[in-house]
Amino acid sequence: MQMRKLAVWGLCLLGVAAGCATSKKTAPDVSKPPEPVARLQKALKAARDAAAQEPNNAERQYRLGNALFDLQRFEEARTTYEAAIKLSPEYESAHCNLGLCLKRLGLMPRAIEEYRKALAIDPKDTTARYNLIAALELSGDFEGMVKELQQLSELQPDDVQVAAHLANAVFRLSRYQEAASAFEKVLRLDPGRADHYYNLGLCYFYMENWDATLATWLTALAHDPKHAATNKGLAVVYWKRRDYKQAWETVARCQTLGIALDPAFVADLQRDSGQKGP
Repeated sequence: MQMRKLAVWGLCLLGVAAGCATSKKTAPDVSKPPEPVARLQKALKAARDAAAQEPNNAERQYRLGNALFDLQRFEEARTTYEAAIKLSPEYESAHCNLGLCLKRLGLMPRAIEEYRKALAIDPKDTTARYNLIAALELSGDFEGMVKELQQLSELQPDDVQVAAHLANAVFRLSRYQEAASAFEKVLRLDPGRADHYYNLGLCYFYMENWDATLATWLTALAHDPKHAATNKGLAVVYWKRRDYKQAWETVARCQTLGIALDPAFVADLQRDSGQKGP
């Protein structure tokens, strides 16, 4: 039977809907739980009854933990997942979901530990690795995050989201040459996107390779002439190249497009070019 594992990737996808359908003719019964919650509570009762009938059944405990998690009863879910793991130490899905409980309870180091235990059991489990990456990012462990993203990229070599997340993570570590190579892979997987060309150009910018920056950002504008970040960046790179005529023309284009420029940059351009404006 396929086990249901909980996952987060970038945004948390879990939660309980709180809406309540009402009739135009009658007022809602405020003593009655909203229908989605009522369904979850019914599922919890069924899972609790099943676990009570077979207390030594790890899968029953696991499913009870899922039902509690769905109702955001994280401390109870944590205890139940731990019971499942005690019955079956190699229960990889229980380790993964226990990690999510611990994360919700603010116990991030413990959550990371559980995700790693899940991956020790099944290194190819992308759900556990997604969760581990998110936890490492929240913990500020970008080196660890990059290592896990590299592992994930090997498992999913054609996944644009994974490739882009890896490129961004490497960039945050100021490893700009490596980040440039990573963004080039993103462009191979998802060509023609101005955002990707902008990010690649930003790598060259921080390496102070003005020619490569210019060429890459001009390519970005060819795909999206109104791309705000690229237009702003071009003004700066023209200034860096002392091409003040092109810099002022780009400033004028930004003004026409309603793109705000950094006043400090404009002041520097005025000073270095000897001009007050376009």
